[in-house]
Amino acid sequence: MGTEIKIQYEEAEAALSKLRQSVDSWDTSFPKEIGGANKLEVINKLNELNEQCQKMLETYQELLLDNQQTSKQSVEDMEDTDQSLHSMISMG
Repeated sequence: MGTEIKIQYEEAEAALSKLRQSVDSWDTSFPKEIGGANKLEVINKLNELNEQCQKMLETYQELLLDNQQTSKQSVEDMEDTDQSLHSMISMG
């Protein structure tokens, strides 16, 4: 079995940290009300679309943050496992 998985832990953690910073800095806000007292149907529809877009971006942001956290935990778990196996092999 000559297959080996090599993980560059520092690079993976740096990339995940950069992803987290990028997602945290997103501005997902859309204008709440455009058109003021204007009651044109197109203005009402545009306001509805802005609200839907904002909700979609907020949901996407949450998913990315969850994915980033899960990936970070996986990298940490693999590093712990790698160190445990190294210790067991060194002792044996």
